Amino acid sequence: MENTPQYVSLANKYRPQTFEDMVGQESISKTLKNALKLGRIGHAYLFYGPRGCGKTTTARILAKALNCTGHGTNGPTDEPCGKCPQCLEIAQSADLDVLELDAASNTQVEKVREAIIDTVALAASRDRFKVFILDEVHMLSASSFNALLKTIEEPPAHVVFILATTEKHKVPATIVSRCQTFRFRPLTPEEISTHLLDLAGAENIDLSPAAAKIIAKNAGGAMRDALTLLDRAIAYAGDHITEKSVGEMLGLMPEELIVDALNALCHKDTTQMHQVFQTLQTEGFDANTFLKDLKNSLSDLFYFSLGQGTEPFAGAADLLKEVSAGFVARLTRQLGKLIDEIKFSDNALVSAEVGLFTIMDNVLDVDGFIRRLEALERGEALPPSTPSVPPARKTSTPRSTPAAKKPEITNIVTTETVSKTKATKIITSEIPVVKTNLETLVQPVPASTPTTEPLPALDKTISDRQIWDKMLEKFATSPFVHDVMINSSVQFTSESEWTLMFAPGKEFYQLPAQHKLPELSATATELAGRKITLKLADDPALRPAATPKVAEVQTKQIAPQKTVEMTISDEEPFVAGNFEADITNASVPENTPEEVKEILEMFPGELLA
Repeated sequence: MENTPQYVSLANKYRPQTFEDMVGQESISKTLKNALKLGRIGHAYLFYGPRGCGKTTTARILAKALNCTGHGTNGPTDEPCGKCPQCLEIAQSADLDVLELDAASNTQVEKVREAIIDTVALAASRDRFKVFILDEVHMLSASSFNALLKTIEEPPAHVVFILATTEKHKVPATIVSRCQTFRFRPLTPEEISTHLLDLAGAENIDLSPAAAKIIAKNAGGAMRDALTLLDRAIAYAGDHITEKSVGEMLGLMPEELIVDALNALCHKDTTQMHQVFQTLQTEGFDANTFLKDLKNSLSDLFYFSLGQGTEPFAGAADLLKEVSAGFVARLTRQLGKLIDEIKFSDNALVSAEVGLFTIMDNVLDVDGFIRRLEALERGEALPPSTPSVPPARKTSTPRSTPAAKKPEITNIVTTETVSKTKATKIITSEIPVVKTNLETLVQPVPASTPTTEPLPALDKTISDRQIWDKMLEKFATSPFVHDVMINSSVQFTSESEWTLMFAPGKEFYQLPAQHKLPELSATATELAGRKITLKLADDPALRPAATPKVAEVQTKQIAPQKTVEMTISDEEPFVAGNFEADITNASVPENTPEEVKEILEMFPGELLA
């Protein structure tokens, strides 16, 4: 009966045997080789770094170099032959003069004394040096470190200590100061994938570059972990390993699902996000893994927005045209907090979905909002609407009520104005206030000569209001005109003439409004069936003033208000100013409904019966 050869894992089969075979640790290999050439051999070395990056392997290669006899020299060599008895036995951990101790299993001081301290003074049985390799040395107890301290400080000339650890901060400083320390860095995905492709060629395995990159990315910088994953991939897919087979083996999230979630998150599309979570539930994906992959993709998108790296996924460049780098960074931070929150949730999938909906509702694209404001101030066409700013809601038609029972607000307040004020408060609370003077950015429209004629009686017919509401609905898809309308208040001056007014702090909307008056007038004429002309109330005398009695509105002449120098309102984001002195608070009748009082607190104005 033929003996089946024992299988050797790739991590052991292709373990480096010389300094040249080491991957990603060139500086350490060069330093040790030069020290061996010059005969400057230290009595104690400390190798530290993450797992699987070559600490123990380098310790064995150094032990070979110290004791190799294959070159016929009487001293150490920087190129161990790998064929002499010393090299062969050290590779198999069978050399009597090279002791490998697992400090995690020998933490007690008695075992350290028995294995090291009591034998360190004995001469080597055959080799040139007696080498002690202590793996995971940080696991030793404080008593063991104290017992080992004097021996490491002044060992015999034929003894070399090599300590290896993944947690250097747990090693006492008294031990570290007596060793030559070498930091082993984690390997990059490029270094790992290149090495995997070379090994796959030696094993006659068809490994695609994309599959090698996935394995390297999931190895966490450890070559040993990468080789273990390659072993699994060979067992799963055989001699032909593709990107799809590796993804199925590792249970990775499909890239399409992550991209859909990214688009939903950036565009605040709750419907699409819910569909993503339905797919997660149907396919049985883990919520924590999904959130981590989503965060990694957001991080890659952020670096790409700064010009670093390549496009992380298809459509990333188009997505960055709609959102800013700051918005992506805030999403990444909030997502990191969400990952910590759902670790101990009893229903991680539901908690993750609710958490993402909260993030979509709270995180705003402040930079995009600034760009839109600057475009309006300059009178330019608006840039593409950023998804982080919720679209304006359509105004509902006011209920018709008898004029004697329900008061009417003179300065029109729309739903969009309230929504924008709330959004402004959210933005102001989320970012620091930066004091800016808008006078340097916007020149207000010059005011015309104040008129002494009183305002004509307001036409408060329902039909005019309905026409205005229909105009708001019609221009909802035109953000340029819609922003002008929702930031103005309209007076139905007469059947053929309407007047647009702008509150203090919103004077910069007059400039774009001038260019859109013909379009607004034409639309109003079309909807009303009669000629209607819209004009701007750029004269301060045309603005409504508070009157002591409602009955005097028709007869009393309104005195022109004093022109106020344009400053910056407290309600505007990123700026500071105080306009309380410019607001005239009219008296409110006692029978005024509560909802009207709340609006008047936010937007001061007067009531007409």
